[in-house]
Amino acid sequence: MNTRERFRATCAFEPLDRPIRFEAWGFWQETIKRWHGEGLPEAVIDSIFTAPDYFGFDKLSWLPICANTDYEVGFFPTFTEEVIEKTDAYTIMKDIGGKTVKVFSDGRSTIPHYLDHPVKNIADLEELKWRLDPETPERFTALLDAMIALAEGFGENTFSAALVCGLFGTLRHLMGLKNLSVATRRDPALIHTIARHWAFMNATLVKKIRRKTTVDFVFLWEDMAYKNGPMISPAAFQEFMAPYYRELIGSVRADTDIENFCVDSDGDVTLLIPLFMETGVNMMLPFEVQSGMDILKVRREFPSLVIWGGIDKRALFHDEGDIRREVAGKVPAMLEKGGYIPSIDHNVPPEVSLENFRIFLDVIRTIEK
Repeated sequence: MNTRERFRATCAFEPLDRPIRFEAWGFWQETIKRWHGEGLPEAVIDSIFTAPDYFGFDKLSWLPICANTDYEVGFFPTFTEEVIEKTDAYTIMKDIGGKTVKVFSDGRSTIPHYLDHPVKNIADLEELKWRLDPETPERFTALLDAMIALAEGFGENTFSAALVCGLFGTLRHLMGLKNLSVATRRDPALIHTIARHWAFMNATLVKKIRRKTTVDFVFLWEDMAYKNGPMISPAAFQEFMAPYYRELIGSVRADTDIENFCVDSDGDVTLLIPLFMETGVNMMLPFEVQSGMDILKVRREFPSLVIWGGIDKRALFHDEGDIRREVAGKVPAMLEKGGYIPSIDHNVPPEVSLENFRIFLDVIRTIEK
């Protein structure tokens, strides 16, 4: 099987020659820096290209909806970055998403501290909506063309994802979590207005990308849960998110051959899984173990959900015995049921040695045979 066939067969719960090899979603920069001192070639510098290639991952080609999108909402043009205050300890700046953010000046990996967000009311939204126009001709820049050319250079030995900032992610970027929570009671019309435009804009953009190249799945970044559960209630999900997820997925499925829609959320997403599935989502990741996620339990409760991840990264902190026990306790059973891509439950942190990560890959790939 080639990579595209293997991925699509995984999503369809069909027999495989071997599972998709994509055993980690990324690597902290501190991890890569540590590993350079443990024998990792200096040329391996990032989580998108060099590290996956070096470790023998299957090719995953990312197709962003505009330049510099990353997990931002898809502004085009983006805001211009502006440093407001800089000290030896921290930097306060306006980022490409129009947010005011405080970060460590040394660039260490951490969750940013947001001080302000661009949308507080409908007037703010209308003022910046021109940046969210899916028909702007210049939106599809050289970056997307380069990523498409790279993906098509791999032929069928890649699988491709249209990268979309999810609805909750978009609302949080535009409004901030506190303001969003307050608006569910005080200004629900603003949330619905943003959500309607989110569905229209991203459905339009995904279709445009599909007309340019093959898309194997739509990747929706959300990160909408903590250790103790989701950031919004199931009732709020049904009111503010479900209709627009259905609209987006229904529109894309009606006009393209894209069948797979994957939601990325950290934390305990147990309450959200059936709600997402009802809207048409058929894949989720990364199932953080330290937040209580148990992929064996999720498989029993949701037999048709494609599961990606769920291997406790903390097992890689210790010794080979811990790694083997964690893998053996989950991976064989999950592969037997199908619809599973083995991976640790988040990026690889710097507590993991290069030797332990190599052991982890060897253990996983031996079980696959």
